[in-house]
Amino acid sequence: MKHYYTDLHIHIGQSLDGKAVKITAAKTMNLPGVIQVARDIKGLAMIGVIDAQSQGVRKDFRTLLHEGVLQPLEGGGYAAQGLIIIPGTEIELSLGTGSAHFLAYFPTLNHLENYIHKLQPYVKNWQLSSQKAHLGVEQWLEAVAAGEGIWLPAHAFTPHKGIYGNCCESLLDVLPGMPLALEIGLSADRQMARSIRELGQVVLFSNSDAHSLPKIAREYNLLSLAEGSFLGLQELVYKVKGEVLVNYGLPPVFGKYHRTYCLVCEKVVEGEPPLLECPACGSRQVVMGVLDRLVSIADAEIPPEPDPRYIYQLPLKDLPGIGPKMVRNLLQHFGTEMNVLHQVPGEELVKVAGEKAARWIELSRQGKLLFQAGGGGVFGKVVDILS
Repeated sequence: MKHYYTDLHIHIGQSLDGKAVKITAAKTMNLPGVIQVARDIKGLAMIGVIDAQSQGVRKDFRTLLHEGVLQPLEGGGYAAQGLIIIPGTEIELSLGTGSAHFLAYFPTLNHLENYIHKLQPYVKNWQLSSQKAHLGVEQWLEAVAAGEGIWLPAHAFTPHKGIYGNCCESLLDVLPGMPLALEIGLSADRQMARSIRELGQVVLFSNSDAHSLPKIAREYNLLSLAEGSFLGLQELVYKVKGEVLVNYGLPPVFGKYHRTYCLVCEKVVEGEPPLLECPACGSRQVVMGVLDRLVSIADAEIPPEPDPRYIYQLPLKDLPGIGPKMVRNLLQHFGTEMNVLHQVPGEELVKVAGEKAARWIELSRQGKLLFQAGGGGVFGKVVDILS
């Protein structure tokens, strides 16, 4: 078994022919750019590119394969000089009381083509990301099976396109069976997920949902896999071999949908959850917070003790006093962000970054930062440290 730092939810903003893929993603998020940043700057070992259904992105994959930049792996997926790329897709489906995003991953582009063939009549634009498919979830699952893929609900608790946040109180109310895996999302953690009993045996991932290069690996996982390939990931999801050792993620309170946000007062509400309306003005014109929604549907208490398999961590650029110049300096000396966040001793950080910046990195490693809650699409911020 080997260990892999893994981010399974990375978007493509533009294919190499200049056409948009994920409209809200940066144009610099092309396939070669994502590979270079994920491998050489962030230090990841495996990524999921979840816009591989795009006709432009599939063409880019084939171009890089022809040029020898990518090589197919025997167990599925592609290798790029130490980085494993799993081709995948994100799709929107209507179910329950709303719409939700789902992720699916496939061994090869040919397998992905089988999936696309099944869905061809139900999706309007195969260039763009996260398209809505006009079919039932059972039909979609048949298409995933036709491509021999694995699937999971994306950012499951968020108010926008999260299955719990937008569609249902129980997954079995809207799905034909429990998924084997689920993506927690940026405003929740493993501890919060444990307050929903039906998730007790579900594999939990935490990924970046990156729309720009710096956002890659803002959340990620340390996976133990029998092999670095699609097959290794599949075996983990099916609990044959492998496991999620750790989720590394933003503290939920830092997430941009953590608490309910009043659209009238234009501020994050304060008070004991669940707050489903604004306690200040009484308005129900709110963006529901992940914590508030979860507390309202949970069938167990959120455990008070920390979950050792979820480690709170901020990317370097989000720490106080660490600007772009400091980040570049740290990466120049220590190679990748994974090295800086996990490996470099404190005394070495002091030599390069100075005592103040090194202290913020150490405090983040130790989980000693205090935050102002995020909500309504605005991230929280660091306000103090624990004494």
